[in-house]
Amino acid sequence: MKKRKTESGTDWELEWTGPTTVDIKCQSWNGFIDFLHHDRALKQKQGYIFRGHASQEWALVPTLKRALNSDKTPWEDYKKEEEKTLNAFKKYCLGRRGHNPPQLGENEWWALGQHFGLNTPLLDWSESPYVAAFFAFNSSELKSDNVVIWVLNKGVNKKPCIEKLKEERHVEFLTPYLDENSRLINQRGLFVRTPEMVCLTEWIKQISEDGVIDLARVLIPSSEQQFALDSLDKMNINELTLFPDLLGAAKYANYVTNRKKGKTETGI
Repeated sequence: MKKRKTESGTDWELEWTGPTTVDIKCQSWNGFIDFLHHDRALKQKQGYIFRGHASQEWALVPTLKRALNSDKTPWEDYKKEEEKTLNAFKKYCLGRRGHNPPQLGENEWWALGQHFGLNTPLLDWSESPYVAAFFAFNSSELKSDNVVIWVLNKGVNKKPCIEKLKEERHVEFLTPYLDENSRLINQRGLFVRTPEMVCLTEWIKQISEDGVIDLARVLIPSSEQQFALDSLDKMNINELTLFPDLLGAAKYANYVTNRKKGKTETGI
């Protein structure tokens, strides 16, 4: 990999960590805002999506693989667990989806299950960096020095070294049309599925050509939590708008009440 120039702005610095991967270290919440609006930071025509993590130690691994708790498990065993999990979910959904529910494909079933807490091979992402930031900061326990906003280029499958692979080795970008998941629209949500549930940071290492940013890790100090959540609330990004149901109403009522007391209740 050739040496590439480090870029910086007000309270942030971008450092290349691979041919198309970077770390962006923000010194503050305002540094993150400045980075998003910097004309050389992310070219929006690339179609980036975002995911928030409350800890910089967390990997981009779906819940189903985490539940199996082993990187040494053969893919054939993972596939069997996928089938068992999905078939069990379908079975226990019988009679619980209303009258004449629509027929769903495999990924739509997974998306429905993800919405209700099923361990799945999918990862939640958003088209909004601010929604991703909300989920990163909206945790009752921030256990690392930084939260992380992951940034992924939706055009990553068009890289020459990826295009030549079989389609099943590509990353899937899924936007299911489900009436049963009203939150997905409010959160500008979509799902990502990697081949064999491999960690996305490992999959991206296949790309050897220098080019635009394909995967970025944006670090923001956890100490900025309350300031960030209050700032997002002013943008109308909060539990009330992201969770258009009674749970969202209850959580936002708690947030407003505790804010008046000088503290913020977080976590969903």
